[in-house]
Amino acid sequence: MSPHPQSLRNAVSAICPDIYERVNTRKAGKTIQEQQLWWDLSSCVLSSQVPYTLATAAADRIGDSGILSTYSNKDTEQVRCVLSELLHSPLKVGNKTRKYRFPDLRAKQLADAWTVIQEEGGSLKRIIDTKSADPWALRKWLVSRIPGLGPKQASMFLRNVGASYDLAVLDRHVLNYMSAIGLANKALHSIGSLSAYRKQEHVLEKHAEEFGYPVGMVDWAIWIVMRAVGNTKSKEMAWA
Repeated sequence: MSPHPQSLRNAVSAICPDIYERVNTRKAGKTIQEQQLWWDLSSCVLSSQVPYTLATAAADRIGDSGILSTYSNKDTEQVRCVLSELLHSPLKVGNKTRKYRFPDLRAKQLADAWTVIQEEGGSLKRIIDTKSADPWALRKWLVSRIPGLGPKQASMFLRNVGASYDLAVLDRHVLNYMSAIGLANKALHSIGSLSAYRKQEHVLEKHAEEFGYPVGMVDWAIWIVMRAVGNTKSKEMAWA
């Protein structure tokens, strides 16, 4: 049985204060450095059509190598070759050994992204510091210049590194919530274009005002609630 729309709203409202507290605690910590920024960007690129645990295992390996966060006289092809070799080697995920699904494609995307960052600002940190005053423009720049980043991944990257909480991560959980409470006329599984994404994001922004928190925190709460709803449904089906 699907939860009542008001029950979903109440659950989201109950979680928002905890997320606000978590975000502010993180802000009080140290500034994110270049290596961590590349880890977060790599995770977003690597997680497209790939389980997140496998993507983060791949991002860990790339991060440990330092190939993206250390700028030297390497060229794009040299970076791509190193990344391809790293991604072709089996990865340890929990107790299992798994192969990454798109090693050559993601190696090329990340190598091209590395080149763009070098040419445009010299480092990810510098680009974020100079452009984050307008997060919507920064997201548009990322989507247009960084291969493998769509609106959802770019929004996730900027939220995860603490650059902005004014952007929504419209994944399937959030889109299902919007459909369940009547914010969307039909269930959407994904949104491709930036203009269509911005339209749905604006709808969620207005909804977030009801809770008194930025949309980037409210959609985080929604994600937690809808994942819990999905897990409950799976258990009910298993017992049926």
